[in-house]
Amino acid sequence: MMIQCWTFVRSTRTKLCKTRLTISPLNKMRVLISVSSIQFFRFSFLALHLLTMLLASGCSVTRIYHEVPPSPKALSGINSLHVVHFQGERSELFSKILIHEINQRPRLKYLAVYPDISIKKAAVLSAEVRRYSVLDKEEMRHRTHISLVEHGEMQENSAGLDIFHHLISFFLVKDERPGSFEFVEKPYNERIIHRTLELEIAFKIKDIAGEKTLYSNSENASLQQSYSGEENILLIPDARDEMTRIAQLLIQKFLDGINPEPKEHVVELEKGTSPLPWTMGLLDFGHPRIIRSNHFATGSRYDLALKGWNYVLFEPRVYHKSERFIFTDDVYTRLKKADLPHTTLQPLLEIHEKSFAPDEINVVLLGLIPNQDFERYAQIIKSHARISQNIDRLNLAAAHYNLGTVYHLRNELELAAYHFAQANAYNPHERYSQAWTDLQHLQGDYNPLDTLMDRSVESAGKRPPPKGALLQPKT
Repeated sequence: MMIQCWTFVRSTRTKLCKTRLTISPLNKMRVLISVSSIQFFRFSFLALHLLTMLLASGCSVTRIYHEVPPSPKALSGINSLHVVHFQGERSELFSKILIHEINQRPRLKYLAVYPDISIKKAAVLSAEVRRYSVLDKEEMRHRTHISLVEHGEMQENSAGLDIFHHLISFFLVKDERPGSFEFVEKPYNERIIHRTLELEIAFKIKDIAGEKTLYSNSENASLQQSYSGEENILLIPDARDEMTRIAQLLIQKFLDGINPEPKEHVVELEKGTSPLPWTMGLLDFGHPRIIRSNHFATGSRYDLALKGWNYVLFEPRVYHKSERFIFTDDVYTRLKKADLPHTTLQPLLEIHEKSFAPDEINVVLLGLIPNQDFERYAQIIKSHARISQNIDRLNLAAAHYNLGTVYHLRNELELAAYHFAQANAYNPHERYSQAWTDLQHLQGDYNPLDTLMDRSVESAGKRPPPKGALLQPKT
């Protein structure tokens, strides 16, 4: 049996060998090309499919469609309005804006002439600008500019010896010993312009006979913006344009108040940032955990969304292997402003303009500063020196803004205001400051002209979190 089996195998191999010999080199090449083409197209299809999924996951989950119930003061029996008069400063322009906004409402119609008394669903509207204030106040604040300056070592040699040493250094080896550094603090005055805008418009709706008041209310807004530095001051928008924008917002708020039907409010969430390293920052689909929480929020699963965004705020910082820690002048300046002790900061000057990988930085710091200083300040030093710190600040701002947005939808205004202020603290932006300001108006306790109240988005960002926030200070 063994001989027969061996004979079968031998004969099979012979047949296979004969079969292979019948394939010409040209056919072999064609087979290889066809197999390579199939594999290439398969890989391209999978890559395109993956890219499409990533794009879809990053772009389709940022909007919350929230239904706002009608106001208790809504007018259910009125579908036509006639503006009988509009008084006050810039009332002619504001009247045109009012007529335009009325025509934008599907349930309202503007009547150019006084309506006939037989039209039961018509009413007359009067408005008055009660307060119109623009105040630009200039201030000069004393600032201190901190810079790191390097001084060459003073040598007491003669000029001939100096030339000789320079030649030796040039032809043999470059002297890479670090020079001496010192922090130079220069006081200067920074020009700041504080602009405060206040606008109040009173609205009153009566029946056609003028005997019964159907609606009476006033809408007001106060906005304070500070512009520092000559470049920003040159870009200050025209005050009249800003007041026109505020007037349009107040008119829209008034018309929403008399609308008897629920209104769909679209809220845009932020995705954060997480550039793909191999794309040199060209591809960025957002922070994965923020996007996942956005999925929950757009599906009205707010509790899961809040947990996810809070995890982004408090997740432990794990340094990616591509992270680098570089000690530039700006890093030393930030460490100086962070009140790092001189005895800890001075040894760090030996690694000026050098960069290190995550597996190197701890060894380097332990070799420069004592163990007790390493335990106390290592995290602060690494946080200021890492290259990706700007990305983290953008993600923290996005997470705070999304938290504030959902808390606003849940009518938890104090928590919403806290997170909007924190978002602005991490990444100062008009969107964050405007969201905070709008909440102050809703809460009814915002008056930027009150000098006794330090109420601004910058000061709010430094206050402790309110009751109900996930992280509370130690008592």
